[in-house]
Amino acid sequence: MNWKEFQPKTRYRKTITNTFLSEQDCDMFIMVLKQQWPSYISELPQAKLEITKSIEKPNTMQAIWTLKDATHLRKLNALGQKIIKPYRDKLSPKVLDVDSESLCIIEG
Repeated sequence: MNWKEFQPKTRYRKTITNTFLSEQDCDMFIMVLKQQWPSYISELPQAKLEITKSIEKPNTMQAIWTLKDATHLRKLNALGQKIIKPYRDKLSPKVLDVDSESLCIIEG
């Protein structure tokens, strides 16, 4: 088992879970994310975006951001409001949005 503890204020996560009315809406939204974010991710140095889709509920997806600075959370929120939220609002998913600070990783 490997244990890695992060120094305070050095790693942040934003996890956005969207549950759409249909799998097709979910797939369309994922396509938009894949098309839009590559143009903007350079504004968030060392940021990583992982997009996942539920196996059991294929109308549910997550965007999981890893960021190096708390100010990047604010910038990400502003970019999301500008480029993603208008499209997401058209599809009207149920949204759960969590900003957090990473404390550690435990690997087996």
